[in-house]
Amino acid sequence: MLVWASVLSVVAILSIVGYLLVREYRNTENDAARSALNIVQLISRDIRNTISIYDSALNSLVSLVQSQALASLSPQTQQPLLFDRAAEAPSNAGFYVLDAEGKVIAGSRPVGPLLDNARQQPWFKVHLKAQNEGIFISRPLPASDTPNDWSLVLSRRITTPDGRFGGVAVALMKMSYFQNLFRGLDLGPTGNISLVSSEGIMLIQYPTTTMFYTGQDLGHTPIFLRFLTERYGSFTALSGIYHLQRLYNFAQVSELPLLVVVALSTEHIFSNWRHTALLIGSATLLLCLGLLWLTWLLVRELRLRQRAEHELAALASTDPLTGLANRRMLDRTLDLEWRRAQRTGAPLSLIMIDIDQFKPFNDAYGHQAGDEALRQVAQVIKANVRRPADLAARYGGEEFAVVLTETDAAGTRLLAEKIRAAVEQMEPVNPATTKLTVSLGACTRYAKPGDSQEELLSTADKALYQAKKRGRNRVMDINETGLNALKPKTGP
Repeated sequence: MLVWASVLSVVAILSIVGYLLVREYRNTENDAARSALNIVQLISRDIRNTISIYDSALNSLVSLVQSQALASLSPQTQQPLLFDRAAEAPSNAGFYVLDAEGKVIAGSRPVGPLLDNARQQPWFKVHLKAQNEGIFISRPLPASDTPNDWSLVLSRRITTPDGRFGGVAVALMKMSYFQNLFRGLDLGPTGNISLVSSEGIMLIQYPTTTMFYTGQDLGHTPIFLRFLTERYGSFTALSGIYHLQRLYNFAQVSELPLLVVVALSTEHIFSNWRHTALLIGSATLLLCLGLLWLTWLLVRELRLRQRAEHELAALASTDPLTGLANRRMLDRTLDLEWRRAQRTGAPLSLIMIDIDQFKPFNDAYGHQAGDEALRQVAQVIKANVRRPADLAARYGGEEFAVVLTETDAAGTRLLAEKIRAAVEQMEPVNPATTKLTVSLGACTRYAKPGDSQEELLSTADKALYQAKKRGRNRVMDINETGLNALKPKTGP
């Protein structure tokens, strides 16, 4: 019971600690996702505000061109009026007006290679083919031959008063704006932040790596496809490129075709949790092992004490020479069985046994031979008294007693004769000694209320006396009907 209680305690401790660690794991993951989503929202808001500045400047430029209000002014006068809001757009590489043929007719800065062959560019053709009045954001385009010099083209359609295509207003936005925006973020040793178009084109990633690069098409990857199903959220997945478990946090930038993605390494997110879990887990394991060890020590001590108590009880009730029950155990058993017989009305029998001529035997052959004789006779008696409820005991000296429960006079006489015959057939204790015999007195009583077991004992003792008086090596039975002697069988 103590062992099971200890095992249940260990299971309870491990369950509670395991639950707390799992809950702390979830809290750590949720805190990391919440912090990352806050970063995503802040960055998205900043990008949206910046794109709004560009869009406002483009709208102003388109309105001025469409109004024809500046047509009567010279180009030198038109220039500052057309592009007075261009300076508000951060990291811009110029604002331009292109006619319906794709030719630059006005610009805030010198024309660069990005506007060459404009009529064939997606940012021009989208306005040529459709009545797209909204802002269009292009893929990242190399602004020059300088490495990592990329720009975005933001464009709006110019419509003539009669509704025909009149050209495009264009703004060039340097990608360095996003690098500066992302540079101050601490996302851990393997964390990164990315800006991706809704088509799956990588605009920029910070910190930069060789695995992801500007202009890379990620539209076919499972992770990007998952981004498209929601505008905002978090999930954990295995990165197919990094081969690491990562926590992805993403959001669409307002209604723009842009996604901000913050990817954090779960290795970094849970590093503190793993350290704490290792300490708590180790301490808990040691505690549980200590509890089990102490329980084992206690159980062992209790078993040793119980064994010692059983041994003491056995010593207190067993004769050390013969191994049979001692006189104290005999008296206790006789009293218990007598009272039971009084209740049930069953017969109770007692056989008294005495080794014939034992004192001369002991004097002639020594105490060692006498002790061995007692042991051998005791073994014969024990071998014939087999029922668990019966008792064989050493009464004292060379006398023995057998208590037989629920046994009538006939059965008692039969067992007594078997014991007598078995002793008679024993080999001598040693070649120098004579053979041993025993005399037995038996008595059977049906106990009635008010009777005493002393009568049973004294009657069996009288029967034993009669057996010795009448020649020894015999069984005498004194019961309610009188005296009965079983004489030993003699040879032919």
